[in-house]
Amino acid sequence: MIKLLLIMLGGGLGAVVRAAVTQACSRIPSEMPIATLIVNLAGSFAISLLSGFALSYQWASPLLIVGFLGGLTTFSTLSLELKNLLTEQTKPALFILYSALQYILCFAACWLGFLIAQ
Repeated sequence: MIKLLLIMLGGGLGAVVRAAVTQACSRIPSEMPIATLIVNLAGSFAISLLSGFALSYQWASPLLIVGFLGGLTTFSTLSLELKNLLTEQTKPALFILYSALQYILCFAACWLGFLIAQ
């Protein structure tokens, strides 16, 4: 039961941070949805870093990895944004660029977190 409460608390905090980043990025003129890129990069880096440090506290993984980072990062929003780039905005080049940035940069951020944690 405690584990579920930790996940809920972390998830709520992660979602609030994601909403704040989205609101802050809405002031930046861009054709690309950069808020999702930012939270996914941060989450990819943090999940690898935290996993690499082999969290020794039982509460840390449910709160930080499953909860906070699960609430912060978002695959469903990414999928919707990619669909919108193709169907609503009809920008295939931006679709390809955004897809590449999300997957390549997020993997690189994850790898960097792993290297730092070693």
